[in-house]
Amino acid sequence: MLRLLLLLGLARLTGGRNGGRGGARGGDRTGRLDGRDRPDPPAVEYAEVTPDPVVLDPDARVPVRIDVVTGGSGGEPPRGVLSGPDGWRTELDFHRAAESPFEEGWRAEHVFSPRAARGIWRATVALGESAHELEFSVEDAEERDPAAIVDFRVSPEQVEEDAPITLSGVLKAERVRPEKHRIVLSFRQEDALSWSEIAEIGTDESGEFAVTLDAWEPGWWRADYLGTARGSDGYRALRSTRSEAAYSMVRSGPKMRSRFSGYNALPSSTGSGKLVKHTGKLIHETPLDPPPGVEWVAAPSREVTFWFKPSGGSWSSAPVARATTTNNGSFTKKLSAARSGEWQVRYSGQSGDLKAAPKTRQVKVR
Repeated sequence: MLRLLLLLGLARLTGGRNGGRGGARGGDRTGRLDGRDRPDPPAVEYAEVTPDPVVLDPDARVPVRIDVVTGGSGGEPPRGVLSGPDGWRTELDFHRAAESPFEEGWRAEHVFSPRAARGIWRATVALGESAHELEFSVEDAEERDPAAIVDFRVSPEQVEEDAPITLSGVLKAERVRPEKHRIVLSFRQEDALSWSEIAEIGTDESGEFAVTLDAWEPGWWRADYLGTARGSDGYRALRSTRSEAAYSMVRSGPKMRSRFSGYNALPSSTGSGKLVKHTGKLIHETPLDPPPGVEWVAAPSREVTFWFKPSGGSWSSAPVARATTTNNGSFTKKLSAARSGEWQVRYSGQSGDLKAAPKTRQVKVR
């Protein structure tokens, strides 16, 4: 099931907890490209439904939120439609909820009555040519047992850039199957709104999980459990759940931060075997004189990689393709779409840059 974003607190590029680094030059969303700003194409960066699943109450109405993060919107809200398994549908009315130097946050709300149709609901959101379909469950309380991720933490709490950090926690439920349960780990930079899926890990038989990754920059980490379907082995099915966010303090070093800007995979709905065009830009910060300010400029001659996760599956074990950024930081790659799923572009860092948080786009294959 697709999991979506719960917007957390917002920190701007004004130093904050980031070791004294200054803010981006006002209004410079794409960096200095050939001496002038070039606006990013509008795109849905990330979205989520909260809560997921929606657990109906026989005696009360249950409110839900649809939070969407966009880039390059120019102040234009996304469009959205909410539809149920019984054919019921309504348009979603988004209003601005947050903003950062690179993204805009939008929110729509809906209230489910006790008589709402049970099953898989869909929220489809679009901006420009970019579209994203979200699935979430509406169910009765007795359908699945509740679960919780507890003791989620990042250790050590403070590290240098590129130093190892360990993310750990415990999946708790009244009865947990003695098997590996899939945990998804995501990261959000402290000056951003959207989350990036970074890694997947399985729990052990006691529900514990731990993984060691390289620290990137200051930001928040969280863990998601996607839940289980009904079983016939004597164990109750479990609902999905999410941990509290844990902050990682990363001390500044000589390397500079990187960002993807304007990534798109179009068309977002296509026929099997058709080509999907992946485009975007990679930018990185450079110090201003006098310090401590920074500005974001094009990152040329950098290698980016493309990864694929089929619907309900896991990320490819190796890159599907590679591309090199041009002098203005842009990249283009045409790739065949064989299955519905999510595409992700990654940059692992080079030439004094830190790695960039991945950007993900959904492509549906008809």
